[in-house]
Amino acid sequence: MLFDVRTVSRDGRDLVVVIGDVDLATIPSLRAQLDRADAQQVVLDLTGVDLFDPLAFGLVIAASLRVTRRGARFAVVCPAGRPRELFAESGVDRILTVVEHVDVLDPPT
Repeated sequence: MLFDVRTVSRDGRDLVVVIGDVDLATIPSLRAQLDRADAQQVVLDLTGVDLFDPLAFGLVIAASLRVTRRGARFAVVCPAGRPRELFAESGVDRILTVVEHVDVLDPPT
């Protein structure tokens, strides 16, 4: 199974880029990257994800809370497709900033 997660840091933004399936086997790697992200803006990029296990919502919400509690901003990039549908069906897109492309986000301050 193909899976990769890495963080690209630039201009006050940590972009956590995920490629492959987010499931029970890969959640620990994703958690480790999100735990290390400490920029003024943390963005989880799920553009390269086809399968997103709903169990990972807890991880994403916890990361968002951790980031916002320290005064930074958190967003998820998730284009149209099954993962985006899960964000909408679950209502998670109403409590987190979920956008189609990273370019629509305001730059970090």
